[in-house]
Amino acid sequence: MHVFRIFFTLGMFVAGAALLVAGLIASSGVLLVVAFAAMLVAAVLFLLVKGAFALLQGSGDGVSITSGRVPASIRGPLREARQYARQIKRTVQQTAPGPMKERLTRTVQPVDEWLATLQRLEQSLARLYGQHNLPREMRRAAAEIEQLRRRMALSDAEGEVASLRALVNSKRAHLAALEELQNYHNQAELKIRKIASDLGTTHAEMLLITTRGNFSESRFQRLDESLQDNLASLRDIVAVMDEMTVSGTAAR
Repeated sequence: MHVFRIFFTLGMFVAGAALLVAGLIASSGVLLVVAFAAMLVAAVLFLLVKGAFALLQGSGDGVSITSGRVPASIRGPLREARQYARQIKRTVQQTAPGPMKERLTRTVQPVDEWLATLQRLEQSLARLYGQHNLPREMRRAAAEIEQLRRRMALSDAEGEVASLRALVNSKRAHLAALEELQNYHNQAELKIRKIASDLGTTHAEMLLITTRGNFSESRFQRLDESLQDNLASLRDIVAVMDEMTVSGTAAR
């Protein structure tokens, strides 16, 4: 999509420039046309380099969610968690060959799967928050309920009152579902923040182990369990997010 936008913009720019060149040829000398053509080539090259640089910046691991509706309170912990995961792998790579490095290598085996699962979570979050603007939807549902209640209080027709009451009940059910979804968003945010914090702790403990040279199997087992628990939590969040995304798409 980024490539399409870049070349579409360039195409429009070149088309407009071609019209200008034609006008210059008809009204001016050859030198002026050559000067303008040189400026045009320089501008096109600048746009190409700028677009290529932007693509390279956006081609890293994971899916960028900075431009969507995902709140900063979730984007921050996701970046932090990814950074800690990479630092954990880097710590093992920088450890001198020997039993310590072999044991650390076994400990961090889940990290690659963890990073892949994190990428899936980012994709699910981007889709989910793209489908819903929960604060706005909840405000609108609450306002509609209040308007219907006022209308029901002013109505004297039994049939209309019954219809309004049924509609109010439906709107309340909708609002309750939105509130439940918002509650899950809040829980997911707290879980993601905890995962990022746990990974930071794991990284710090690995640094202590490698710095002190303290080969403690019990400590390694705690690290193993921590990484496995975080991976399981991440899988659970992704599974629920995927289910919500599918449900939201089907409801449209």
